[in-house]
Formats: sequence, C-alpha cells, structure tokens
Amino acid sequence: MSTPMVDVLGSGAVLLGENVVCDGYAHGREFRVQTHIHDDHMDEFDRSKGCQDVLLSPETLALLIEEQNADLPYRENLFPIARGEGVELNDGTEVTLLPSNHMLGSCQVALRLVDGTRVGYSGDFGWPLEEVIQVDELVVDSTYGSPRSIREYTQAQAEETFVELVKRRLRYGSVHVKAYRGTVERVLHLLGDDIGVPIVGSDRLIREASVYQRNGFAVGTLLLLGSNDAEYAMNQRSYVRLYSKGDGFKNELEGGGTSVTCSAFMATGDDPLMTYSDRSYSVAMSNHADFTETLEYVRATGARVVVTDNTRNHGQDLAMAINEGLNGVVASPSTNQSRIE
Repeated sequence: MSTPMVDVLGSGAVLLGENVVCDGYAHGREFRVQTHIHDDHMDEFDRSKGCQDVLLSPETLALLIEEQNADLPYRENLFPIARGEGVELNDGTEVTLLPSNHMLGSCQVALRLVDGTRVGYSGDFGWPLEEVIQVDELVVDSTYGSPRSIREYTQAQAEETFVELVKRRLRYGSVHVKAYRGTVERVLHLLGDDIGVPIVGSDRLIREASVYQRNGFAVGTLLLLGSNDAEYAMNQRSYVRLYSKGDGFKNELEGGGTSVTCSAFMATGDDPLMTYSDRSYSVAMSNHADFTETLEYVRATGARVVVTDNTRNHGQDLAMAINEGLNGVVASPSTNQSRIE
C-alpha cells in the first residue's frame, strides 16, 4: 500500500496532501483550513494568519472576529468558503467545506489533489449529517473511538432530561449551567424565553450568541452579568446563569443553587444524567458522534484508507475497530510525528 496522503502531527495539526494543514500550523504549507473555533483546534492560529492563506466557513470567521477582533476584519488572507462550494487553490488542488454538525460554522474538509485523489478530514462532528464528504483517504476524529463509548440514548432524550432537571431544580433556587462553546448556545436555545426565569451570561457569551442569532439560530434572551436587571434577578435567587469559555465555574456552589455541567465526559452509556449530589449534576449533551456513529460516518465517506487522530483519545482502538468491522477499509493511527519529514 502506498503512503497515505493524510496524517496528524503531534501538535494536532491535520495534514492533507502536500500543501494544506487543518487546525494547526505546519512549516512549508501554504494553506490552513480552520474547521471551527474550539481552543484545541486553534493551535498557532496567530502564526498561520501571518504567513498562510486561511480557509474557513463564513460563520467561523464571524465568531473569530467577535472574539478576537483586532486585525481580522481587515486581513486579506482569510477566505470564507460557502457550504459545498469548490474553491480551486493556486497549486491546482480544490477545497470543499461541508457542515459537520458540531457547532456553528464547523466543517468537514475535502481536498481534491491534482491527480484526482480525494482526501479529507472529518473535523469534530455530530451524527447524523445531511451531507458527508466523499473521499479516498480520510482523517477521522476519534474522541469517542472506543467501543466502550456507545450511547444508548439519543441527544433528544439528553436534551429533555436537561430541561426537566433545570425546571425541577429552579424550585430550590438558582441553576448554574456550564457548557462548551456550541453546546452553551444549544442550552440557550432549549431554555429559550419561556423557562420562566431570567438567564444571565457574560459579555463574551452574549456577543457569541449574537453571531448565532444573526445566522438564524433561535436563542433565548441573555441578561448581561453585572447589569441592573441581572443583579435584581440574582438577588431574587430565581435565575439561570450560563458559563462557557473564560467564565469561572464551581461544581459545588456556595450559598445555594444547583450546578449542572453539560458534557458527555465520564457519562455512562445508558443514562444521560449523572447525579453527584442533590445540588450537582451532569447531563451528557454532546456535539460529538459516539463510537457506532463514527463507524457509520467512515462508511458514508467511501474512504478506503483511514487515519485515526491518535493525538486524542482512542485513536488506536478506532483504527482496530475499522479494520475489523469495515470491509475493504485499511485504517491506522496517525504518526503524531513532531514535524513533516
């Protein structure tokens, strides 16, 4: 078998072909694709924007501008690409981005090489997807690549569990919800404006939520932390406080209130709700595909050569499972080399 045209460096940077890197920096590569804005995919972004052309979705660019502002609106080397639009690069290759159902703006990446070979990267993704990249070689996320990472409940059931928990705990005081970016806007959508109590958030979170609203997502109204309206609501002890990137959060709150973390980390496979105490809970709301869904995704791409991202959890487990369970597909963990050889 010839050497795959895809790999992942130890830094987490995903290599596609000979001239494209995703979610990281690699010396000598002219193009960087930014699949989404989670911190673990933003490695050396400042370096990239200084010496590479950066390709990304319009929504990801809007979120980056809202967060970083600075010079981003004025840079001429950031290129937003519309969904499904094939963009030919100056080396003769062609990049196409498709949504990955992970957070606003997140995308799968397909790259057609000059010889016609199609290579791609899943990015972080949820399942099911309306459209799946069609590639010969694939780098796939392995966050839930272990056979032990199978959820026996749907995300709709997890969402229902979350809303019921919040409503129940509001009878006893405030509810404090921590969630990752993308999931926190999903929480805000679920609670909406009819939860019956004010929802309080930081200025950063309100600005990020406004990007979601401008892109057609229905999210509830947030009161600005520190404003008169927010202070009044918090004094009444009947409110929901949302926490995300940059917001401090304590699992056990002083002076009353209930803490809820929205994450599938450490969750059991048969119940989305974990109870730590009568004031501390976790609900397995996840924007990641589980093990079974990851195998379904790989099958749907049509890839015959697969590299699992072994810089994250379970890359080796997932490669073994693909080799055993998908006929005609050859999988291996990424090399995690320190640089391009």
